[in-house]
Amino acid sequence: MQDLILPHRITSYECGADKLMKPECFQHFCQEMAEEHADSYGFGYDWVMTNRTAWVQVQGDFEMLRRPAWKEKVYLRTNTGKASALQAGRFVEMTDEGGHVLARADLLWVIINFDTRRPVPLKRTGLPLDNPSPTVTAAMDFPERPENAAATAELTAGRRDVDFNGHINNSAYLIWALDTLPAELRPAGDMVRYRINFRRESHAGDRMSIAHYADGAYTHHLITCEGETRAEIVILWK
Repeated sequence: MQDLILPHRITSYECGADKLMKPECFQHFCQEMAEEHADSYGFGYDWVMTNRTAWVQVQGDFEMLRRPAWKEKVYLRTNTGKASALQAGRFVEMTDEGGHVLARADLLWVIINFDTRRPVPLKRTGLPLDNPSPTVTAAMDFPERPENAAATAELTAGRRDVDFNGHINNSAYLIWALDTLPAELRPAGDMVRYRINFRRESHAGDRMSIAHYADGAYTHHLITCEGETRAEIVILWK
């Protein structure tokens, strides 16, 4: 498959008070690029709906080299391939007009069956995913989560966090982690690398518990609901 490259100009609602792109917006870009690219090959949203399935992201590995500013023009590039019998890998890369990399991500996706809520083997789908999945983020081993949480918070998943698949959107977990992280636990500098593992889907009305762990230049965030892990996040600050 060929790379998909699309231009984008950073909007005001994608920026924070510093007029720089919010970190979670790159996750939105990744989701849109995945759909655009998949749909161009005939296996996007309409295809999975017809087959009573859905694309679900299970892991994201993100690097943030520079957050673009309001009105800045960027270019987004993506492609995909087979990562395992059940998982499709995808990269998304964002560059500025000079070709400098601003952010990049390696993502793992599965197709789940609506009725069983279980992953569907890729070989049963007939998708053109014969090539190995390409990667763009630098190799990195994230440390294990510390034993004891330094702080906890609770919130209720809202309707505004639900996407068109009927469950909480992936970016909401990062927003929850950042919004509830106490200032005294946040290392100096910006977040430059983070990984999210998605364990189970969540829905509006779910009562979420977020445990924050301090670990030098890293913070870890465990998001659960009634004792069941929904997502795990580890962030490197620099």
